[in-house]
Amino acid sequence: MAELMRCKSCGYVTEAGKVGEVCPACGVPRKMMEPWKDPVSEKRRLLLSFDIHPIVVHFSISFVASAFVLALFVLVFPGLFRETVTGILRALEGVLPLAVIASFLTGLFDGTIRFRRTTTPLLKNKQLFGLAFFVTTAAAAILTFVVGPYETWVRIVDAVLLAGGVGCAVGLGRIGSRLLPALFPG
Repeated sequence: MAELMRCKSCGYVTEAGKVGEVCPACGVPRKMMEPWKDPVSEKRRLLLSFDIHPIVVHFSISFVASAFVLALFVLVFPGLFRETVTGILRALEGVLPLAVIASFLTGLFDGTIRFRRTTTPLLKNKQLFGLAFFVTTAAAAILTFVVGPYETWVRIVDAVLLAGGVGCAVGLGRIGSRLLPALFPG
């Protein structure tokens, strides 16, 4: 494994040969860099390097945000491209709960690899937000597919459920950003 350097100022870690006169992340002088030994085994680092969870999470976030915008569009412009927009919305809502489940499962995998357990306080909070995210998106899908997307009250409830899904996604992102400083604990 290559020799690593860590910035004392921002915590950025890089290969020693890639450090110029300043930290590539924050720009402090090179003298702020110190030798660093990676506490993560090569096997764990390899598994984490695939970034499976962050990639899968982006699907859930983009689907719920897009579905919410379309739900608002259908409410504000009920007759404009009705069939097309409703078809796209139904497709997103049909896939969304599956994307949330995939995000949840990859999150459990990532937590197990990264932190060796998924019972830490922040990871428990992420699991609760993930469960709420699934419930709101599954309820929106069930409502749209079982009742139908054309009644005004259905469109309103659908938009509210999707807004709840967006809120859950924001909550998950905020918790995840708090975990970034612990990116690779030993």
